[in-house]
Amino acid sequence: MYLSSFALIEPEDKFYFYQPSWLNAWEAHLYNLGLKSTRKKGWGLKRFGTDGSLYAGEMIRNPQYIKYLDAMEQTADAALQALSTKERMKLFKSRTAFIYADSWGEAGLLESISSALHISMLDTLPKNLVKKFSITEPTCKMRGEKYAFTQAMSMAQDYLSWDVFDYVVICCAYRAIPIMVFSEEDIAVARGAKSAQQADGVNLTVERVGCFIFSRHESAWKVNSGHYMAAGHGDISQLNAEDVEIMAFAGLREKSFPADMQHKVIRLADIYGHSGCLTPALSFEYLRQHPVAARKMRTVVPDNLSGYHFFDIEYSAG
Repeated sequence: MYLSSFALIEPEDKFYFYQPSWLNAWEAHLYNLGLKSTRKKGWGLKRFGTDGSLYAGEMIRNPQYIKYLDAMEQTADAALQALSTKERMKLFKSRTAFIYADSWGEAGLLESISSALHISMLDTLPKNLVKKFSITEPTCKMRGEKYAFTQAMSMAQDYLSWDVFDYVVICCAYRAIPIMVFSEEDIAVARGAKSAQQADGVNLTVERVGCFIFSRHESAWKVNSGHYMAAGHGDISQLNAEDVEIMAFAGLREKSFPADMQHKVIRLADIYGHSGCLTPALSFEYLRQHPVAARKMRTVVPDNLSGYHFFDIEYSAG
């Protein structure tokens, strides 16, 4: 399948560092476990709707969710405007499916929401986006934690290859709710691993929203949603291939690669900050910022059980 257009938006505000407190003891406990697992000393978060005039420790826990909803609509507008007028009209009149993907599913209870409409937009499906793309075909909400976006791409590829739809729109959002961010990275550390006292650096987590329009019409971005490699069925070196010029790693914690792969590996979280399920989508942003005549990038997405999912992007400028 081909990526016809896409857009990604992140907050314009700065990073605020999480400060554990006894008032939120369980959240603070998960914060410490997450630091131990990732071997870092601190955790900075950049979120939509933060107010710098408020106390940072509380402000990053309860930002204004309306800014997050606004960003979702802005990114959909940007993806639509990136299409030519002809293709945009064709999308409106074609068989178009809509997939909304996020990490946490029904997380409205973790937001300070007073509107039933906004709860439905966060927990089920943003109907304003469905109307924006003139969707009359089936819609789908997908909750997949780290794999939400890659699973949505796999579904889109099936839809297009089976000739069920002409276009598939994926709107994906990552809400960096501290307690969910920390718990997702709470993975048991191997015995003898580096302790928190030996840790260095900090984790940087960025809220992002993205809109991606896939079709069967040829474009500069050809995408193969790839496969999953379970733990015990091989190691990461088996994902290497001669035609892969860039290996993009979408995990948060450090990962060692074989010497013959080091020169082609980039770590998306180190370049852009970690965005959970949307971190793999930063591969498209990297290729947009570093255009070349022709290149194949393989994006590797680790899970919490030592397995990997990967997908390939074949990019040709012009």
